[in-house]
Amino acid sequence: MRRIRRLVVLIDAVAAYWLFVKILLYGTAILILISGIDDAMVDLIYWIRRLTGHRPHTRLDEKLKNEIMALPEQPIAIMVPAWQEWAVIHRMVELAASSFDYKSYHLFIGTYPNDEKTQSAVDDITREYAHVHKVVTRDPGPTTKADCLNNVIEFITEFEQKQNTHFAIIGYHDAEDVIHPLELKIFNYYIPKYDLIQLPVFPLPRAHHRLIANHYMDEFGEAHLKDMSVREALTGNIPSAGVGTAFSRKAISTLEALNHHQVFDTHSLTEDYQIGFRLHAEGLKEHFALLAVPKDKFPYISVREYFPAGIKQAVRQKSRWIVGIVFQGWRTLGWSRKLRLSYILMRDRKAVVTNPTNLAGYFIVVNIVFMELYTGLDDNAWWFPSLIPYDSWLWDLLYINGFFLLNRVVQRFYFTGHLYGWRHGFLSIPRMIIANIVNFMAYFRALRQVVSARRTGKRVAWDKTDHEFPEMSMPPGQKQGS
Repeated sequence: MRRIRRLVVLIDAVAAYWLFVKILLYGTAILILISGIDDAMVDLIYWIRRLTGHRPHTRLDEKLKNEIMALPEQPIAIMVPAWQEWAVIHRMVELAASSFDYKSYHLFIGTYPNDEKTQSAVDDITREYAHVHKVVTRDPGPTTKADCLNNVIEFITEFEQKQNTHFAIIGYHDAEDVIHPLELKIFNYYIPKYDLIQLPVFPLPRAHHRLIANHYMDEFGEAHLKDMSVREALTGNIPSAGVGTAFSRKAISTLEALNHHQVFDTHSLTEDYQIGFRLHAEGLKEHFALLAVPKDKFPYISVREYFPAGIKQAVRQKSRWIVGIVFQGWRTLGWSRKLRLSYILMRDRKAVVTNPTNLAGYFIVVNIVFMELYTGLDDNAWWFPSLIPYDSWLWDLLYINGFFLLNRVVQRFYFTGHLYGWRHGFLSIPRMIIANIVNFMAYFRALRQVVSARRTGKRVAWDKTDHEFPEMSMPPGQKQGS
């Protein structure tokens, strides 16, 4: 009798579990449909604009290049925050200083009083290059990137007073960035017509089997070739990517006025993301400068860098982005009264829904595969009702979602292949699975950090990414490995 009761309980439990999977399937399919429509709208806008003559890029032909090169040089200050960057900072500065096609610039490297190795490396650089300067922050590290940059800007202001000079443009980079020789010329060309200029960021490729590192190529390639042009066309708003960004002094002054005389918000893990919205709200003009260089092996003027190759490092980096953009950005920026800008904000934050939805999708697939194997291999297996009845409307929904998935694959293949060659284009397809795994792991880590911070009242800790600098002697505008 007990065995019968246990069997009944087991059957009820399995039936309840299968019902849960079925309900989850319906909910997941609906959410995937909504996300698919959203992505398809951006794709449609992009390709309609392309077909009607609105190129997302500016072609840097000889005429435009001569115009850019002939302009008088405005003084430019470039900031580089450097916490524990002794391994890469010297090569980064050396390559930039030896390749910049610009004379009127200074480089300010922010270091920390308790980071003697980086300070020593920067001291060596300053002895080699008179236009490179070391800045030591007030507080020991690690603080936030925003805090370091605020210290550097304060130093720049004092430097201007002592040297009786004035920087018309202030930009920033990370210590692992490979900077294009014409970058400062591009900043000089667009400012002060615009108050914020963002160059595209295209990751440097690694060996083909390095799927985690190379999935960044796919995401940045599609985002910076397609999504940013649509974003600018719809709203005029461009978020800073944290590297390859330049500001007019009007923008710097505006940010200081908005944030108690500090340019960067030290409470945010993605201070660069929020800056674009604050400037846009004040009526300042922003531009995503996508310049195609026909004769170069790599087709665009851009920032190049290596991204994390390990799962732990990638999850840590992306969880910081999710905390800053989704959770902190939602709290501090809210929503806009402008429908188009609110739509863009929704796209930035939809990871809060899509990441767990993708996880649910994988969970459902595993259950279906297991059930098919179980019933197919055992003639005496228990019978379970089909998750999707033959005449269910869910089949139509799944076919539509299948079309949207195919569209995502095609878009990802096209943009990755355009930048890195057809091999990486094909590899971007399996890397979509890797990206989903990294993204939902990062999402749950970010969620755990936010919940913990609210419970304890402490800020979410800033996780620094360990950086690598490529071994290269050629101009950074050229293509490495494809």
